[in-house]
Amino acid sequence: MARKHGKDKGILEHPKGSDKWWVRIYVNGREKRYRADNKTQAKAIYGRLQADIREKRYFPEKYDKSKDITLRVWIKLCLEGSTNRGVRNEERYGRFWSLLLGKRILTEITTGECRRLQKKMEKRGNRKPATINRHFAYLRRVLMLAVEDGKINRNPVSGIKFFPEEIRTRFLSDDELNELQKIMEPEDWKLVAFAVETGLRREEQFKLRWDQISLETSTLVLPLPKGGKTRHVPLSECAKEILRSFVSFLSSPWVFPCATDPRKPQSAQSFINRIYTPALKRTGVTGACWHTLRHTAASRRVMAGVSIYTVKEILGHRDITTTMRYSHLTPEYLQDAVNRGSLAGTVTRTVTNEESKEKSPEEETSQAIDNKKESDWLGDEGSNLDRQIQNLLSCH
Repeated sequence: MARKHGKDKGILEHPKGSDKWWVRIYVNGREKRYRADNKTQAKAIYGRLQADIREKRYFPEKYDKSKDITLRVWIKLCLEGSTNRGVRNEERYGRFWSLLLGKRILTEITTGECRRLQKKMEKRGNRKPATINRHFAYLRRVLMLAVEDGKINRNPVSGIKFFPEEIRTRFLSDDELNELQKIMEPEDWKLVAFAVETGLRREEQFKLRWDQISLETSTLVLPLPKGGKTRHVPLSECAKEILRSFVSFLSSPWVFPCATDPRKPQSAQSFINRIYTPALKRTGVTGACWHTLRHTAASRRVMAGVSIYTVKEILGHRDITTTMRYSHLTPEYLQDAVNRGSLAGTVTRTVTNEESKEKSPEEETSQAIDNKKESDWLGDEGSNLDRQIQNLLSCH
């Protein structure tokens, strides 16, 4: 039976009188439209699509209700199950993407859309390329979990090329460290000096406990550092001297306890905001932060001749490529290698051989006498040289 006024369900002409026909269907509450050449074709398409929907052949894996989940909900689920030690960074990135794309269904997020967002973030100029990369790295990780869980078929962020990042290794010179020591209180300077002596990360140092330290073996143990593996950090004599000067072990389990409550560790951010950063400004040091002290610890050892591999073990880097950023500070860095293949050695040998061929016997005798005068300190070798001269003279 025909519908009232000749209208067919799911078929519409848009705009009116244009003879442009569309098929409109709904799957799980979501609208989908298809273009048809005429009304007869639209009816046929609509009937076929309805049959596919009834038989669950209309993209069942794409329109399954269990997979219709928004990005905001999925990020929340990922955060609830996160075992990452840097969960605070994940929460920050999660809030960013929840506000930006939180209402979008996971299957609706495309690579093209992500690339456009990446470009907009770059044009605004308020975020550095490295910061933008960290945001998209988090989104890529979240969507990869969705792929593994069967929520989506492919990760749209996988097709995005990240921005190149400028790697700058800022470290403090001896003069800058001396200036800091002059203006800082002795007790405050000890925290800075300890960071340079050990190369610990900020949280590793400010949450250091006395039961992690062994002055007898000159080591401290970090049970769960950033790399996820227990790390043994060697203590220098200066570091041990700094530890011996503390009396916090009498009242607190923390090496650097809170001034108001010894049961809690000292706030790293509070110390940096109140003491360390103002000290940097007073000395005119720019481009430095607390992590600069870790770079300083590494650079000082590399410049002192410590091998890159040893520095890697001291700092606890998982990959030696991270430590290689300091390799340019080694006095012998690539110098030996480049000299071994240099033309200078070949040219020198060639010139020497040619000169020796061109010298006459008299010139050779004169040269030998000069060498005799310059090598009197050789003792027996000088005597041998004298006999060689006599032999040359007797021949001529």
